Amino acid sequence: MVNGLIAASVVALLLLTVPISDQVSEAAEQSRLATQLTPPAEWLQERLSPVFDEAIRRSMTKLTVEPGSEETVKLHFKDSTTEERFDLEAEMLEMVNRERAEAGLKPLRADTALRTVAIAHSRDMFARGYFSHNSPEGKDPFDRMKKAHIRYTAAGENLALARTLKLAHTGLMNSPGHRANILNPSYGRVGIGIADGGLHGLMVSQEFRN
Repeated sequence: MVNGLIAASVVALLLLTVPISDQVSEAAEQSRLATQLTPPAEWLQERLSPVFDEAIRRSMTKLTVEPGSEETVKLHFKDSTTEERFDLEAEMLEMVNRERAEAGLKPLRADTALRTVAIAHSRDMFARGYFSHNSPEGKDPFDRMKKAHIRYTAAGENLALARTLKLAHTGLMNSPGHRANILNPSYGRVGIGIADGGLHGLMVSQEFRN
C-alpha cells in the first residue's frame, strides 16, 4: 500500500507539473484523485528539489514572487491565446474568504475594477513571457491601479503561476508575504484575474485594496 501511494504520488507530481499536452494537463487539473494527491506530491517535490537547480525547482509545481519584490522571472514560453477563467476566480475568492473566516476576519468583496487590472496583468505576463510585479516597462501594481483610476489608502498584489488552483492557493498561503496580504484586516476588496495557459498552467493575479 505504501509503495502504491508513493507510485501514485510520483504520477500525480508528473501530471501536475510536466506539460505533456493540453488534454492531459486539463484532465489532471480536473481529476479528483490528482487533487487529493497534491499534498504527497508536494512533499515528494520537497524531497527531490535538491537534485535540481533553483530555476527548475521553483517551476516544478508553482511559482511566486514576494509582494513588493522587484524580481523578474523570465518564462521559457510566451502565450497570447490564454483563456479567462471566471469560474476559477470565483472559486479562489471562496478559498481566500475561508482563510479569512478561520482567522476571524471579514470576507473580501469582489471588486470588478481590480479584477480588470488583475486579468490584464495575468494575460500580459503570459503574452510577453515574464513573471513579476513589475512590467517590462517598470510599472508596478500601484501604477496599474492608478492608470485604472482606482482609489485606495492600502493596496497590495499577490501573483502565482501553478498547474492547479489548489497548488496556487497553497503556495500563496505558505508564503509569509502573500499570506499577510490575504489575511490583511485593512483590505476589504479583491480583484482576482486568472488566465489559463493550458499546458503552461494558471497565471493568478490578486489585487487588494481597502
